[in-house]
Amino acid sequence: MGKKGRFRGARHAPKRLEGEFMAMAKALSEDPGLLRPKCAGSCRRCHFDGTFDDIARLEKFKGSAEALNKIAQKGNDDIVKAYAGTISVYASGTIPCLTAAKLAGEDVPFILRGRVGNDKLIGLQYYDDPQKRLLLYNNFAKKKKLHMYSLNDSLVCSDRPNMPRDYMLDLFYETPYDFDDEIDCKHAADGALIIKSRSLNDRIRICSECATDVSTLQYLISRMIAIDPLDDFDVSVEHKYHTSKDGEADKIIGDILKQYAIGKITDRGIVELTLKGKRRDLTSSGVSAYMIGQKHYGSDLDAFMKDLKGTDKEKEILREYLTKNKKAMILKTERMSEALTSLWATSAKELLMIASSAEVVNKMGDLSKLPPMQAIEDAVAGQMALAVAAKLPELKGLGPIGKLADRFARSMKAGGTQLLKKEISAVSLKDSRSKSLARAFILSSNMADEGTWRWSGEEEGLAQFLRQFVDRLIAAEGKEYVAAMENLLTASGSGERL
Repeated sequence: MGKKGRFRGARHAPKRLEGEFMAMAKALSEDPGLLRPKCAGSCRRCHFDGTFDDIARLEKFKGSAEALNKIAQKGNDDIVKAYAGTISVYASGTIPCLTAAKLAGEDVPFILRGRVGNDKLIGLQYYDDPQKRLLLYNNFAKKKKLHMYSLNDSLVCSDRPNMPRDYMLDLFYETPYDFDDEIDCKHAADGALIIKSRSLNDRIRICSECATDVSTLQYLISRMIAIDPLDDFDVSVEHKYHTSKDGEADKIIGDILKQYAIGKITDRGIVELTLKGKRRDLTSSGVSAYMIGQKHYGSDLDAFMKDLKGTDKEKEILREYLTKNKKAMILKTERMSEALTSLWATSAKELLMIASSAEVVNKMGDLSKLPPMQAIEDAVAGQMALAVAAKLPELKGLGPIGKLADRFARSMKAGGTQLLKKEISAVSLKDSRSKSLARAFILSSNMADEGTWRWSGEEEGLAQFLRQFVDRLIAAEGKEYVAAMENLLTASGSGERL
């Protein structure tokens, strides 16, 4: 409020303005108390006493415009001089030519009287304007180290920070926010902006979802006077990016606070800046901390794993990884795919080694190009295939039906119906005997084909016959596997032999 405004020169007052300025001068002449701030402090003696004692002494001159104009030319009290010059208009009964000053892009007309700054005249003549009236008191209040608050309908003064709640409400209601609870949106979110007045012991809370591109702090200090308008405010951002389950807030200080106070950083900006930094700090902290959405588990791995949605094998792999590695995991959803994807860039090989072995992983190629869920599924299947291979002899010289039967049997042993279905889907079943063999494995595994394949009556009949031989092949190991394969090949009528 220290700027005086740019002088615009004299102009004749329109009739409407003449009436408004005359009514203003009359009201101040009859009741100078309209200018006196309400007291909310504990000063031994009011700093305004001297000013208003001098104004009271003007009572005997109120009928003389000439005397009032002389008083407005001398003395050290700008408030007294501005008052005397302004009410001289009412004493004369005429409105002189008006001057104007440019304030915040607005042409503000006022009566130029006395040897006093334009800012003081504007502040006094607009005593009922919550913004402009501060111009009258700005220098005086700072000189006396006062705090002044301009509410919509009053002006409050204190010798210390002492914000009226109505002041906070008046200024907050000028922002774009409209909360049911006046100054707290009440929403749960990743973070929330907190602006607290220590003297009022009350706070404004704006969640990260509601925060918009304005500076609420700038609004709050826009109609107050203080040497340091921020001395009563604590600004912080609540967030959950920390190791404990309890909420935590980070205080905004220094240059960031100053930038926010003048509107160069907005509510949205201050929240996003803080959350981004704290999320980065937590993920690189080397501590165990787990979050899903708004739920914070602290370091409780059991509770975290319980809420994740995934297969038992996926949970087993992730649990082992997190037990070995202190990591902060911040997830938006409970999907296992999100958890594994968040680790994939740096830990793909370690996760796959937990799922399988070096022998399997080394055959998988560039892991960074593999989708995490599919890669883990393939690694698990690969490891099971190795285990199966160790129990089964290598069969050489197999024909087409024998190779197909061996492939299906090994996949069923390694990965059950899921892997078997994948293998059947991957091969081309061109002849009836191959189709009957595939159908026999489907029947043996109790797999639901869900209309994926079509079988003729003849193919279905052969499959029903071959099912018993497939059952024995899947159950067999070692030399028994060789014998079971020979029996299956004979039963199929393929003419193939080992």
